[in-house]
Amino acid sequence: MIWAITPIKSFKRPKSRLGDVLNLEERRVLVKYMLKKILLSQKKSKLFKEYMVVTEDKDVVRFVKKLGFKALLQKKPGLNQGISEASLKAKNSGAKSILILHGDIPRTSASILKSVTNEHRKLIKKFKKGITISPDSLGEGTNCMICTPPDVIKFKYGPGSCLAHMELAHRDSIQVRLYRSKKLGFDVDRDFDLTKLIKKSGYTKAVDYIESIKSDGT
Repeated sequence: MIWAITPIKSFKRPKSRLGDVLNLEERRVLVKYMLKKILLSQKKSKLFKEYMVVTEDKDVVRFVKKLGFKALLQKKPGLNQGISEASLKAKNSGAKSILILHGDIPRTSASILKSVTNEHRKLIKKFKKGITISPDSLGEGTNCMICTPPDVIKFKYGPGSCLAHMELAHRDSIQVRLYRSKKLGFDVDRDFDLTKLIKKSGYTKAVDYIESIKSDGT
């Protein structure tokens, strides 16, 4: 029994580092579009007992519920705090594992989720508990992580989180599997990432790309 947990802080001032390319409303469209795409990919995979977005923003909760998914409004601020609260809720509801996937990984698909989950199952079949990490393209961030049980380690998201999670696991004798994926490794955080996403979508201008996803990102 595995739950999908998708953390997203807020729609209020998202992706501020893209501010030189996209205005506030355009960034909101982009963030909503990516979140919706990820949630639908999770659902299409048919892997998960429950889907939960964890957030600090009531607007995110409303948006997610309109899409037919559950959301948890965290009690205290912070990414690690939100994921910890969602993990505890999942465990208390009977989840044996959780898959944590950030909301800015637009190349997520049902097939890649099945692939990383299958790799994790091999690990758990042998060692009973552990974590599978899919890092970002630089090998620094933790874009996707599967944990069995849900609270197997303390969450250390932030700069250098991939190494931080691996070090924690090693310290506590928890097995780790690295799963490198170009799709899961691609997140949209900088101008360069956005440019790459736009080109892969067949556009040359940011404004044209945002217009094309507007109906799915509102």
